Amino acid sequence: MRYKIEQAELLIRQTPPDRSSFAIGAGKPSKRRPRAILLVRLVLSNDQGETAWGVSGDRPSFGWLDKRPDFGPDEKLERLFNLVRGARDIYLSKSFVSPQQHWFNCHQEIVRLGAEQNHETLSSTFASALMERAMLDAFCRLQGVSMFEALKTQLLDPDFALLDPSLKGIKFRSLLPAQPRTNFFIRHTVGLSDPLLDSDISKDERINDGEPESLEEYAQRDGLRYFKVKISGEPQRDLDRLEKIWSVLVKVNMSVVTLDGNESYTDIDAFSQFVELLEKRLLGLYQHIAFIEQPLTRQLTMDRGTVSVIRKISQDKPLVIDEADAELDSFARAQQVGYEGVSHKNCKGFFKSLLNRVRCHVTTEGRAFQSAEDLSLMPLVPLHQDFAALGILGISHCERNGHHYGLGLSHLTAQEQHLALEHHQELYVRRGDQVFLNIQGGEVNCDSLQTTGFGVSFEPEWDALVPLNDYQVKW
Repeated sequence: MRYKIEQAELLIRQTPPDRSSFAIGAGKPSKRRPRAILLVRLVLSNDQGETAWGVSGDRPSFGWLDKRPDFGPDEKLERLFNLVRGARDIYLSKSFVSPQQHWFNCHQEIVRLGAEQNHETLSSTFASALMERAMLDAFCRLQGVSMFEALKTQLLDPDFALLDPSLKGIKFRSLLPAQPRTNFFIRHTVGLSDPLLDSDISKDERINDGEPESLEEYAQRDGLRYFKVKISGEPQRDLDRLEKIWSVLVKVNMSVVTLDGNESYTDIDAFSQFVELLEKRLLGLYQHIAFIEQPLTRQLTMDRGTVSVIRKISQDKPLVIDEADAELDSFARAQQVGYEGVSHKNCKGFFKSLLNRVRCHVTTEGRAFQSAEDLSLMPLVPLHQDFAALGILGISHCERNGHHYGLGLSHLTAQEQHLALEHHQELYVRRGDQVFLNIQGGEVNCDSLQTTGFGVSFEPEWDALVPLNDYQVKW
């Protein structure tokens, strides 16, 4: 069977201002930007004349993708949009038989295009992954199957030798569970400016929209067990804040904590000293830490001069790469340095996550693992597709609370909110005038996402979206 992408539109869902500020680094807290979700809507046909729609979406998080000071915010965003336009044109250019082969060919061209335009490889990966997921969504619709079923029945049969000759002969079907995982613990992100205690919020600072505003309130209301804590790269500041965070989390039964550096450390010795101080000063918290994510800059991550220190730390606290996971072989190279984990994010590529799942499987020591990250995921399309991917990868807990910086599903139309409640009764709940992710006992149920396509049950209200070329940036 031969397939062709007949058309692909780039659209923007404009979002209201965030309800609260957020900070991941040394800068001042700010509202996340831009106020937009970028979506791809495409039509895929086969040589029998059948067609199906496909969709994907992500927040265009240019500041995370490219942290270089060379370009300002407006320029970074427009450069990213132009790269996505280029990715769309590449995907439209040829018909194909194998979705994986088409993705691989297009991905290589997009990375080359990005290099020519002086982009970080992570930005090229983002542009490639947007088109990849929309294509796969449409492909599954044409077959009348879910993404899990497409892999289980080998309608999608990834050949990992195409990406890494050492993986020849491995069938991803053999790594799939009997049924996709559909229950996930929510790992609640604690940003550097997030209020920790109710008493941290003055009467004048309160949002008063009926939703929790402090870590303490969220932990109690949602029954949270898993937490992801941002660190700044300033050891004393981080230790003081971690001590206060632990005063909240020590009351949580069986709490699990991960730390996220977001490339905040530029010196391996400074990071090593921070870990030593953390263990000495906050042993209770230290013992509850499952892993530390991306502590060093993406450039320093692969530095062979860090091997001895990285391996020493990893013996007790596994280290995970995230921003450093830009190339298809990034995790394999990071493992040689001593990193044991790699983040799954749909915005870095679905086939790439399948590849890294296989790499975890074949690692001889058996310590390699995938974590599930991405604060930017918002309902419906980005969130649903990532939950569907986690069901395939079998990851049990995930960073999944970008919705608390916004107000639930308030960025969707009234009709979309109605359909979300109708199609996903276990996943969403109405509180007052708004619809929210339904977190019970710290977890969510995603049974209804096992639907035809890649986790998306119904089409977005396209008329409510803005063509990318007509979009006026709102900061």
